[in-house]
Amino acid sequence: MKIDSGLKITPPTSSENRPAQPQVNHHAHNDQTDVHLSSRASELAQMEAQLAAVPLVDRARVENIKETIASGQYAINSGNIATSLLDSVKEMLHAAK
Repeated sequence: MKIDSGLKITPPTSSENRPAQPQVNHHAHNDQTDVHLSSRASELAQMEAQLAAVPLVDRARVENIKETIASGQYAINSGNIATSLLDSVKEMLHAAK
């Protein structure tokens, strides 16, 4: 895992689902245009709606990890953590040059 020093993290809103992107009509002209979407575009729109309903956080996995930590069975490999931290620092120092 790499640490990105420029990464800005914002907490999720009260809902854990991805917000749907509203369709906005920027052109409010009286002219009418007929638009016909292919079946592929309709399929993509349907998949996008389904994806928007998928939670950002897997609550079952989070609860499982919490229970494992609480019971003292969660194994932490400090060697892997240290190696990853050192690699991240080396990468940041190299990028700063």
